[in-house]
Amino acid sequence: MSINVINVIKEFIDYIYEWIKPIERFNELPIFFYNIGLALLTILIPFAIAILADFYQKRGDKTADFVELDLLVILDHVFRIKQLILYCLAIFIPFVFWEISAAPFRMLEIFLSITGMCFVIKVTFDVYKWTKGDVFVYRFSYLKKLERLSADFVNAWKSVWDARNIDPQNEIKFFEIFSKKIEKLVNQIEDQH
Repeated sequence: MSINVINVIKEFIDYIYEWIKPIERFNELPIFFYNIGLALLTILIPFAIAILADFYQKRGDKTADFVELDLLVILDHVFRIKQLILYCLAIFIPFVFWEISAAPFRMLEIFLSITGMCFVIKVTFDVYKWTKGDVFVYRFSYLKKLERLSADFVNAWKSVWDARNIDPQNEIKFFEIFSKKIEKLVNQIEDQH
């Protein structure tokens, strides 16, 4: 009978071990997320190199239009450099605490990492669309988001009005955005007095 009890206990332990095996692999999750994060950044880096090489080539050409505006749009609106740093931190930093985290915190760490990955994917698609030539959508969107009178505001609009070869429809769109911005700034000044 003792042999039967030992066999039952052994079978029970084997059964429990089969349930625990996937949980052991759960500890490999940080490596999986690190690899995905690195893959996303590896995709993004050649795009960055291509766009910046194109920009610096364009910057050397004195007849090129929208040079200063494009630099601002690329850094602040396409790549969103400040946010991209936060997204990368969201992918990688949560797993630093993986070994000491309880299950609810591990779920939060996974959520943060996935959220960071989603935003990096969004940035990658924006960079891809910019590279394909969808630049005016981003230029218009960036100019609409410029809120206060700053060096970026002045440089962006100077770049627009210095451009020589603007399609009439795009010029109308630039003028509409500019008019709204100036009207808003005038109203702010009037409200202060």
